[in-house]
Amino acid sequence: MEKTFHIQWHITDNCNLRCRHCYQETFNAKNELPFEETEKIFSNISDFVKNRGQRLVLDITGGEPFLHRRWKDIVLLAENSGIVKELGIITNGFFLNEKNAGFLGELKSLKVMKISAEGLTRESYEYYRGADTYEKFISGCETLKRDLPKARKMLMFTLTKENAGQIPGLFDFIKEYGFSGFIVERFIPWGAGRAIREAVVSPAEWRDILDVLCKKADVEADIEDLLPYRGFMVRMTSKKIFNLFGAPCIVGIDGLAVMPDGTVFPCRRFPLAIGNLGKDSLAAIWESSDVLKKARNKLLLKGKCRECKITDCNGCRALAYSLTGDFLEEDPLCLLT
Repeated sequence: MEKTFHIQWHITDNCNLRCRHCYQETFNAKNELPFEETEKIFSNISDFVKNRGQRLVLDITGGEPFLHRRWKDIVLLAENSGIVKELGIITNGFFLNEKNAGFLGELKSLKVMKISAEGLTRESYEYYRGADTYEKFISGCETLKRDLPKARKMLMFTLTKENAGQIPGLFDFIKEYGFSGFIVERFIPWGAGRAIREAVVSPAEWRDILDVLCKKADVEADIEDLLPYRGFMVRMTSKKIFNLFGAPCIVGIDGLAVMPDGTVFPCRRFPLAIGNLGKDSLAAIWESSDVLKKARNKLLLKGKCRECKITDCNGCRALAYSLTGDFLEEDPLCLLT
């Protein structure tokens, strides 16, 4: 099986929304680089992946990626590179029109389009994303269904205390709008989201969600089987059967997040700068980062994470960092008692 390295590339902070749960603190284009510098960033990433004998799985996002004035050129960098195995775009969907869908539909590397949401009804969606936004979200979903039939279409759902009850409705929603599936990730408070820190789900609520997902997908799983996963993906087959997949943590293993100015984070919800691709090679960052070395080392973790016998789980370092200020602390949402 071909080995891959995962990059989530935030090409801009610019966004048309001000979501209450957002991990950003700024929402403008001031951190965007000149295109020539952006090309160097991508070359830095490509060289690293090639030298490892891997292919790149690249998610382009923001902010809102379609607000970057040269988003098409950045997408074409990936398309024409020969190193990208799978290209994805994460968007709020507001700028998915016939023209943009036509451009995207011609890309050979584009495999998945992801639309983010926190609610399926007008009331729940606009609670997080603001008034008069729901119709644009639904319009984006309809455009995907109509104009991008070849790409996988995934709904990205950020889980909070307030919207946990909508998880069962996701199964019907993706059927109605022709999505391939959905991804559930837990809310981690950074940026604007710090103001609603109390919206982080409890361990009991997270366990209840996992029970719902397993039941809907007809999966019998021991809790220890689920612990290594930070999020979960449900894929719908052509026969309308639901399959459940766990998303393992990429921190220090096979992925990173890159910000608009080239700053590198272990992941976007783990906003601790470990280098900058405008100044450092990605290889040097990967090999020398003290943060990554510590996050990889189970013996340096604290509390029950250090003592845990599940070898392929180091807990969620991003959540520990957000809620305790120490990324080596035990995972606050670990389900083992």
